[in-house]
Amino acid sequence: MKIFKTVFIYTVLTFLLVGCLQVETTINVKKDGSGTINEKVLMSKTFVNMIKEFSQAFQDSASTEEFSFFKDDEIAADAKDYGEDVKYVSHTLVNNDQWEGYQAVYSFNDITKIKIQPDPDSKVGMDEEGSETSEANEYYFFKFKKGDVSELIIDRPDIEFDSDSNEVSEPDTSEQNDEEMEEEFLKMMEGMKINISLQVEGEIVSTNASYVYDSEITLMQMDFGEMMKNKESFKEFKNKEPKNIEDMKEFLGKFPGIKIEVEKPISVKFK
Repeated sequence: MKIFKTVFIYTVLTFLLVGCLQVETTINVKKDGSGTINEKVLMSKTFVNMIKEFSQAFQDSASTEEFSFFKDDEIAADAKDYGEDVKYVSHTLVNNDQWEGYQAVYSFNDITKIKIQPDPDSKVGMDEEGSETSEANEYYFFKFKKGDVSELIIDRPDIEFDSDSNEVSEPDTSEQNDEEMEEEFLKMMEGMKINISLQVEGEIVSTNASYVYDSEITLMQMDFGEMMKNKESFKEFKNKEPKNIEDMKEFLGKFPGIKIEVEKPISVKFK
């Protein structure tokens, strides 16, 4: 998958269509290779209410069914999206003044049967009907070696760079884009967060992962509100795509709100 360009651009487009979105996925891995997946999906209450009003406007007047964006049976069925071995455990619905969504727990017996897709579209009903199944290189996959010191090997999605041209895209210099639209875009993106992390049971002995805190490793994190505090770097980010891993590392270093693991494969030894 074109993880640097596709995930970022698609996430922005998804946001523009569905409003503020927060998706957090944490894979908890035990020493025997089993574990759980904790998933939190929240959507702005403004957008949910808008869809609710739209749905009710076209609803049969005789219908007594109450609109629900997040359905219990669909949350349970989402287990299959993570792999054949995954089972639904439980979930709780979230509904407050700002957010609506759910927190769910799924379990698995074998981490090597798990797959994680970074794109958030499936979590908010943005899949196109009849769309082709995602290619294998669009997922995180896992290998596991059990022992006194167990090793988890993570194969991340491919990073595809644009090497056809060395030219830098011309920035949009219109006054409206530079001022009004940019400020409006910043306001809309406030609260948008995507996070995929992995927590191992015990102590990490060694790893080549870039983002490690205690026994937790961040595979991907995008906090758009934090990213766009640095407006100059954000303009550069929009107008100049990285050509290689070193370029990408340089860009990632300018944005405290974005983390993308570039190592391949990622090895985590823990006990």
